[in-house]
Amino acid sequence: MAEAEGQVVVETERLVLRRELPGDLAIWLDHMNTPEVMECTGGVKTVDDVKGSFAKMAAAAEAGEPTFHFVALRPDGPPIGKCGLSPIDSPVAPDELKGAFQVGWSLRADFWGKGYAREAAQAAFVLAFERFGLVQLYAQTSERNAASWGLMERLGMRRRADLDYPDPEYPPEDNPTMVYAITRGEWQAKQ
Repeated sequence: MAEAEGQVVVETERLVLRRELPGDLAIWLDHMNTPEVMECTGGVKTVDDVKGSFAKMAAAAEAGEPTFHFVALRPDGPPIGKCGLSPIDSPVAPDELKGAFQVGWSLRADFWGKGYAREAAQAAFVLAFERFGLVQLYAQTSERNAASWGLMERLGMRRRADLDYPDPEYPPEDNPTMVYAITRGEWQAKQ
């Protein structure tokens, strides 16, 4: 646990959101980078793509910027997913979204349906609105990812159909990209 303690970004009742630890890549490749988990997020990634994603997360964390973190069970369990914040950098996104921050999450399949994604997302909201002072947060998904947009709605996010857009990086069944949003004021009113 001593090694993990310095890497913890935030704790919840059952989870920690933390930075990468040795061994996380192998666990990720075995349990997260699977057709089932990656079905609605662009499909299985190459090892180099996963390593690049991890490096991007680490660099943003090192710079003190909003980023995604590994989600692990308390006190020192292996990663069961990731959750966090990232800037929207799609060149085809509407202007309002470009450079704005989004919240996102993904969990390994054997941890679905246990409320972990909601718990991690709520921690990400605290980071977004309290630590980083964001005034609005977006989330993106596709219509067939009902678990994802259902959670967005349970978290109090509003559907922003006016911002939906086709994204050529995703297959036709995952287009258009659906957009949700929540302001800091809306989030605070629900606390």
